[in-house]
Amino acid sequence: MVLKAIPIWRASALALVAAAAPAATLVTPSGPAVPANLLRIGLHLDRPLSAPLDMHQVALLDSEGALIKDAFLDLPLAGRDGRSVTLLLDPGRIKTGVGPNLAHGLALQAGQTVLLRITDPRLGRPVEKRWLIEPVLRQAILPQQWRLTTPARGSRQPLRVDFPTALDGDAAPLLALQGPDGRRVAGKVQLADGERQWRFIPAQAWRAGAYLLRAHPRLEDPQGNRLCSAFEQAQQSAQQCDEEGRRAFIID
Repeated sequence: MVLKAIPIWRASALALVAAAAPAATLVTPSGPAVPANLLRIGLHLDRPLSAPLDMHQVALLDSEGALIKDAFLDLPLAGRDGRSVTLLLDPGRIKTGVGPNLAHGLALQAGQTVLLRITDPRLGRPVEKRWLIEPVLRQAILPQQWRLTTPARGSRQPLRVDFPTALDGDAAPLLALQGPDGRRVAGKVQLADGERQWRFIPAQAWRAGAYLLRAHPRLEDPQGNRLCSAFEQAQQSAQQCDEEGRRAFIID
């Protein structure tokens, strides 16, 4: 057999295409485990895709390497800046008592290991993320369970807020800080530790006084649970959670 060499011009063109493809910088949930009722997976890119993600190139594989059928909705949701894509698992299989759940059950089963594999060629290279599946998590987000590590006055140490379970991968800007003067404190925010920690670094040194951590009502976890109501709760979007989404603390 005679192997044909790839022309230099074609090899260079292929290299340029690969270099120009968006790279996946993060898959969320980024931790090692997720609940069996996982609803959303986030794909975070360094630049936008030229067209919607091809869901035929997205698969969840079980611990034996077999395809988990009908796990996703064929509806990838691009973020406003085009640099994130949300993959939705079929909510009908997640919500108890509805048709797809009764017929097929959860796509993910507690105790198994699953592998997400995305092979859309526009990404330049395959994306993979493995999770251990834990029992379902069906409860509202409860800020009173958050653990705050307060910084020292006069420093620019980060305020750290640790959550008992992971928040959604896009949750960082949905938390804000009100300072002693009643105004929003300027600074940089990020999620860390598999989206189980929120960090805030102030633009100016911390002043003494009373602060208020505020959570937006749209704050969710990857299972669709919100501040005041779980994903399973009836009329979830109508729940009011103004006071519940606050945590006060003092820097002295």
